Amino acid sequence: MSAGTLIRTARRNRRLTQDGLGRRARLSQSHISLIEGERQNPSFETVERALGAAGHRLIAVPTLRADVSTVAAEIRGDLSYGRPNLALRRFLQLNDNLSAEHGAVRFALAITEPEPTGSKQWDAAIGGLVEYHLTAEGLPLPDWANADSRFLTRSWVFGTGPYTLAPDPDHVPDAFARRRVLIDEDTLRSV
Repeated sequence: MSAGTLIRTARRNRRLTQDGLGRRARLSQSHISLIEGERQNPSFETVERALGAAGHRLIAVPTLRADVSTVAAEIRGDLSYGRPNLALRRFLQLNDNLSAEHGAVRFALAITEPEPTGSKQWDAAIGGLVEYHLTAEGLPLPDWANADSRFLTRSWVFGTGPYTLAPDPDHVPDAFARRRVLIDEDTLRSV
């Protein structure tokens, strides 16, 4: 995850404007904007100061796998550029990332609230994926995963393309069914 994505996610989590974060961190709004826009590479001290001003800390997690927040940002980019197939692949890779880790590391990959992807369906699917993997190990669910924005009012068949078929309802995991995201559990099995 880039410094810009980290800072933007932390700032939005606390519902701060760039100016508000800048005042708290003793940085200018334009400096925050440049960092978030990936037009400036800040020092480690600046990243820590900005995150601290938003009530966040930078921690080391013993894995090289991408976390939920990072993948959600990539999915947002894919969807905005009209690449739903790439978004689907990233979602499946996130599934593999969460499957491969256990305990505290799995939880750490999901703790930071991801920014919205720009699609209510994908936001709900990400919430379902996090619930699916964390509850499988009896881990607590971050509050963001149960936010209203992570639930759909109408069912959505997960997938891309005109030939995507709805799975048998008995094969949809509860974490997804509650969100009205129709995905076959076999899709979530790593091969």
